[in-house]
Amino acid sequence: MPIVCVESSTPLASEKRAEVLHAIGGCVCRHLDVHPRQVRARLEHVDPASALVGEAVADPASPWLVAWVSILEGRPESKRVAFIDELAGVLASGYGVPESVVRILVQEYPKVHWSIGRQTAAALGR
Repeated sequence: MPIVCVESSTPLASEKRAEVLHAIGGCVCRHLDVHPRQVRARLEHVDPASALVGEAVADPASPWLVAWVSILEGRPESKRVAFIDELAGVLASGYGVPESVVRILVQEYPKVHWSIGRQTAAALGR
């Protein structure tokens, strides 16, 4: 069950939110081999006055856009690289920012550190 949390100081029009969320979900399913029901994604708007990018605070020319991705350990590097590549394009396009602005941080968790209900992913054979 990958979890993707996107923080951005660039506002996303409400009509674009569903489109971006579905694009994130598709990217996760294609590259991380999960069923769509397993995907969790959230878009979070960050007040630009609360974001420092380089030396600029609240500068629309210096947007903050970070995707925090949590996944279970065990996927090959090639899958993670392809996922990051597509997700960067999805986010840049969806938010209308250059890809150079997008940061993606992938955190892999051991299966004994991830629970689904009261059982670890390891105990469930995931």
